[in-house]
Amino acid sequence: MNGDKNRKAMLWPIMAALALAGCGDKQAMPGGNEAASNDVEAGREEAGPGQAPAAAATPGLPEPDMDKPLSTYPELQSGQQIMLLYIAASKLPPDFGKLAEQFSQEYRNTSDGFRRNDLLQSIKPQLERQIAAVAAAPYAWMLVSGATVRAYDFERRGFPVSEFDGDSSRYFNDNYNYRLSWANGPQVQFVRVPDEAKAREMEALRNSNSLKLKIYFFAQSADLNSQTVKAYVTRVQIYDLDGRLVLEYGPEGG
Repeated sequence: MNGDKNRKAMLWPIMAALALAGCGDKQAMPGGNEAASNDVEAGREEAGPGQAPAAAATPGLPEPDMDKPLSTYPELQSGQQIMLLYIAASKLPPDFGKLAEQFSQEYRNTSDGFRRNDLLQSIKPQLERQIAAVAAAPYAWMLVSGATVRAYDFERRGFPVSEFDGDSSRYFNDNYNYRLSWANGPQVQFVRVPDEAKAREMEALRNSNSLKLKIYFFAQSADLNSQTVKAYVTRVQIYDLDGRLVLEYGPEGG
């Protein structure tokens, strides 16, 4: 009986952390504590000196379904989710012992070899199902705030979006060993806004640091050298701090 209780207690945080499928799209940017939590936990690492900018999607890689409804994309909220996306995108056999270390405190803390094996055998089927689900639909969205949009470019009549510059990566503090970078950054690093009224509104919001990005993406491949998911951006929505949709665009600024 105690063993059953321990297994249930152990598997509950696993299922919570792995709940990538079945989340509905939020038409407005989530506000309040949820948005604040993402801002605190998510981090960004800039590319070091001399590193080349991220290239557009490489021919031969799997392509996203651009018609997939945004409402079916789950929210990315943790480094554990990035780890699962990495496993799915890398096509490598999962190291279930390593995964168990990440998801089970009891597994990490026990030195009893038989107990560790029992725990691993109880966790493994759950992990296998979740990895298969992520591999079948490697899509998600995440919120990004801060200085994400630069000043209006009058010559090109639009805004550079600094989130997609260079070869920076995103991570969460719960598992910062696994990261997310933008595979097609050059395709989404500029959004055209030819309408002057809309451009003035965006510029005012940008100046007051009142913009957030909701980035929809497809986990296209994995960088095995840095444990990084190369995510293809399929759609970008720009919100103000009140959760109002200001602008939406896709690859190539459209």
